[in-house]
Amino acid sequence: MSSDSKWQRGLLAGFAVLFLFLGVFIQNTDYLQSGSQELFSGTLLKVGFVLGLAWIAAPQLEQIGWERLRGTMLAGVIIVVILMCIRPKIGALAASILAASCLLVTVTGWIRKVTRLSR
Repeated sequence: MSSDSKWQRGLLAGFAVLFLFLGVFIQNTDYLQSGSQELFSGTLLKVGFVLGLAWIAAPQLEQIGWERLRGTMLAGVIIVVILMCIRPKIGALAASILAASCLLVTVTGWIRKVTRLSR
């Protein structure tokens, strides 16, 4: 395991624990109104749970190329996951856009590689 992957797993674990703690904290305080309190605590708990699952799955993800995943792509995936937790319809739209852009970049890279070989 490289130092970068250890660092990424540490960040995932840290943010998962932070979001879970904040969700439980907000749920048990009276600083917010009831509806807002449920929304914020539920959202933080969902995001913390998903990040915790990503932390647990990280060793298996490394086997399929986790270390080759660029930071911007990782940020995009995390944003889509958060949107899926908060607003599923908007998250589905964001996931579709992310998948389409990944496909476009892949096809463009493949075409560049083929045209370079033909020269």
